[in-house]
Amino acid sequence: MTDRQPADLVITAGAVVTMDSSRRILLDGAVAVAGTDIVAVARRDEILAGFAPERVIDAPHGLLTPGLIDVHNHPAGGYLIKGLCDDLPQMQRLGERVIPHEDLLTEEEAYVAALGTFAEMIRHGTTCFGDGGGPQTAGTARAAIEIGIRGVLAPKTADLPSPFGGEVRSTDQALREADEAVDRFDGAGDGRLRVWYDLDMPAAVSDRLVEEIAQRTRLRGAGILGHFLGFRPPDPEAPTGNADLDRYERFGLLEPGVCLLLAHINWLDGDDIARLAASGASIAHCPGASLLGGNGWVAGGVVPDLIAAGVNAAVGTDAAAISRFLDLVRTMHLAATAHKDARRDPLIMGAYQAFEMGTVNAARALGWDDRIGTIEAGTAADLTLFDATELAFSPDRFGNPIPDLIYGAGGSAAQLVVIDGRVVMEGGRLTTVDVQGLAAEIDRVGSQALERLGLRPASRWPIVVE
Repeated sequence: MTDRQPADLVITAGAVVTMDSSRRILLDGAVAVAGTDIVAVARRDEILAGFAPERVIDAPHGLLTPGLIDVHNHPAGGYLIKGLCDDLPQMQRLGERVIPHEDLLTEEEAYVAALGTFAEMIRHGTTCFGDGGGPQTAGTARAAIEIGIRGVLAPKTADLPSPFGGEVRSTDQALREADEAVDRFDGAGDGRLRVWYDLDMPAAVSDRLVEEIAQRTRLRGAGILGHFLGFRPPDPEAPTGNADLDRYERFGLLEPGVCLLLAHINWLDGDDIARLAASGASIAHCPGASLLGGNGWVAGGVVPDLIAAGVNAAVGTDAAAISRFLDLVRTMHLAATAHKDARRDPLIMGAYQAFEMGTVNAARALGWDDRIGTIEAGTAADLTLFDATELAFSPDRFGNPIPDLIYGAGGSAAQLVVIDGRVVMEGGRLTTVDVQGLAAEIDRVGSQALERLGLRPASRWPIVVE
């Protein structure tokens, strides 16, 4: 009789969504974990016969997927002011609320805000985040390490006045702060944290800053992320072509091998779409932010055209104050459905494509596709187990689980989350943070941040105590 191999953890599930090259969904499957890694994926009886685990989590009615990956979020800057940006024009939301809040944020407030963001992410099945360029990176890093989430940090980097206002740093100061973050936090949290460089938005970065960051990424092997809107010319006879894309190309950001992630692509012409596709760059699509803000990235945007051209597209929640939720399954639902309505085409997007945008595509966008985004032997044990006893999965449970999850259920169905082999949520309860204590701390620091701004969310309907 063959000796069983040791393992730290075995998770069995009614269905395992591997996201391997064949996109196999393994019924009555199981995953064996040793240390931080997956060591085997097979049918339940094979895994239990071949491994002697320290612990077995048996979920015959569970749907096991790769941990979800939110590639664009502002963990520190967007949490304490939830409700302050609802139903307002973009200039007012950002220029009068978000940007002043970020400029005044303390490191301790950033830590508490990021901890709240990460707790909500994990609660909804997200195991990895991409920081979209934020303030107080040290506070965000501390929160990520403490709660156990994986992610890419990127301190907000700009040296020209933004259209939305805010503090302006010199080029040297902006570069110095970015370099310090890379030196201090890249590889922190037992390798769960990486640090990239940020180009906040084309209008807010000088040629010298773009050139210097391009050089640094080549030397350090880091990626670059930033916001990149792109607006349709008001005059249909005007020359086409995006000058910002021209500039990024001139400084080598579109060269093969550069890991570039651009968020909020609104409009590009056909030649620019082809150019972006040929470059290997990725895009971060945040449909929730656009729909709440009325930004037009869905109604008038070119995300489906970019995907059709071969651009790697991933999804992000953007920020708790901007999209108002941190449930990536809900974001994938919007990515799968909103473009159908905007284009009057029920086939243009769908649940399977959206799920790729939150797993394998997202891993590639963050330069981490060798470790996360799939359930395969040799990859990191970043896993999410959804409760498929919910009615959203009936009838014919596991007959078509991806559309059931994206169209019918949501991230609230997540019951178990494992990151780097560590159980960080079980039975829907976080194991690495005291949620009740965290909520009280968020109330405290959130109140002081709002008081400093002189603003507070207010109900349009009367709230009374009788």
